[in-house]
Formats: sequence, C-alpha cells, structure tokens
Amino acid sequence: DAAQRFAKLGFPTTRDEEWRFTNVSCIAKTQFSPAPAGLNEEEAELLDQHLVPNEGGPRLVFINGRYLREISDEGLPKGIRATPLSEANGAIEAHLARYAAYRDRAFVALNTANFEDGACIDIPSGVVVEKPIQLVFFATGGDVPVISHPRSLVVIGPGSQATVVESYLGRGAKYFTNAVTEIVAGDHSVVDHYKLQEEDERSFHVATLQVQIGRDANFSTHSISLGGGGLVRNDINAVLAEGSEATVNGLYLASGSQHIDNHTAIDHAKPHGTSHELYKGILGGTSAAVFNGKII
Repeated sequence: DAAQRFAKLGFPTTRDEEWRFTNVSCIAKTQFSPAPAGLNEEEAELLDQHLVPNEGGPRLVFINGRYLREISDEGLPKGIRATPLSEANGAIEAHLARYAAYRDRAFVALNTANFEDGACIDIPSGVVVEKPIQLVFFATGGDVPVISHPRSLVVIGPGSQATVVESYLGRGAKYFTNAVTEIVAGDHSVVDHYKLQEEDERSFHVATLQVQIGRDANFSTHSISLGGGGLVRNDINAVLAEGSEATVNGLYLASGSQHIDNHTAIDHAKPHGTSHELYKGILGGTSAAVFNGKII
C-alpha cells in the first residue's frame, strides 16, 4: 500500500507548500541502488572512532539500515526489549506505521515500502532506564549512488522513564539516508530523545520523527545537525494528549553549499497541554537553512 502511495505522490517539488524552499530534484533525478551490506576496513575504523565515547549503555548498530549484532550491545534490565525489528514482536503490530502517516508524505511512504530492518525498543510500565539507549545508523557510499531506509519504533510504557539517542553517521560517495522514527510515550512517562546527524557532506538525509505523547507525559527532543549532508531535511511532528508537555529543540551548523531544512509541527490535540520550542543555527559559506514551525 505504501509503495502504491509513493508511486502516486512522487517526490515533492517546490510547488508543494511544505517544500517550497527545499528543492529535492537532486534526489529525484538520481538513480539509487540498494546500499551494500557490511563495511570495509576504513569504514569500520571510522565507525569505531564514533562508538568509543558512547560505550556504557545499551546500543544497537545498523549498517545501511541492517542490524550488525557483532558490535551491538543489547544489555538491558530485565523486561526491557531493544532488538532489531526483524526479531521483535508484540509492539510491532500495535504501533509500527500507525503514527508516521505515509498517505500524504512521500518520503515516509518510500521508507515504509522499502525498509529491511530497524530498531525496536519496548519498555513496559513503571520502569526507569538509567542509561541512554543508543541507536547508531551508519551509511556508506560506493561507486554508484545508494539508498538506505533506517526505521525505528520506540514504545515507552505508562509511568516509565528513558533516554534514547539516535546517531546518523556516514562515509563515502553520494548516498541517501531516508529515515523514519516513531515514538510512543505512554501516560505519565518521561522521555528524553536526542538525534545527532553527522554524515558525509556529499550525502542526502531526509528524516521524519513522529511522536505520540500520552496523558500527563513529558517528552523532549533535541535535533542536532553538525554540518554533515549536502541536503538535510528533518520533519518533527508531536501530538499531545491532555496535560502532556513537549519540548522541541534544534541546533544546526552548515557550511559550504549545504542546505538544512527543519520542519516542526506540534499538535495540541487535547486541552491543557504545554509545548516549548527553540531552534538555533549557524551558517557559513553559501549554505542555506529553512525553519518552519507549526503549532496547532
């Protein structure tokens, strides 16, 4: 269904209101092949350099959207699941693709139709996870342009607390990372989310974060783009329930001829919710940035 929907929608153009300042023709005109599996020696060394400072907490590592068990650490307290989507159950049917709508979002439809694997975090009710849960997505380019579709599903049970860190790294020739993350924050939960994007300057990065926040829950997200990626687009959408609170922060650094686009939408679907938002950017060279914030 998602594949058929993408075929009908096609890539967005500058005639679409949500994309009028971001031209994705460079993506639409490129013939991408599926990204390769595995790493060469140079790529493995680069990935290792990024992983060293992050040791100490549960970690799932994906190469071009595929799970790499050898360097992942799934050590979690009893009752908590952090697994690749291909090995998950329970949380999948109830939540996967239920929030990030692909009917009217071309890149979400493209991801939903093509993702091979991804991260699944399932935390039951009343659990406090002391250490951050890390999701590392490493992309590699080759002799021809390649594409990968990372996918993440995070379900935090009622009354639980957790911190989730997504890192997007990459190395090589032209490649395209098209990511989708869905987060469900249960009633009275506390969820702190970070996204670090630091990919190759020749790459494309489009990501959608869709968050469903339960009653009296507290959710915060911090999106940090540190200059990686020639064209970067971050869509962050949060739906609040009664009495819930959302904080949406962002920092972006661009140089050269990079283009970074941040779109946020906070939907106060129920009364008595509170939202906070702060974005800051530093631009150098001939780089350009777009910010579009919408509060409903």
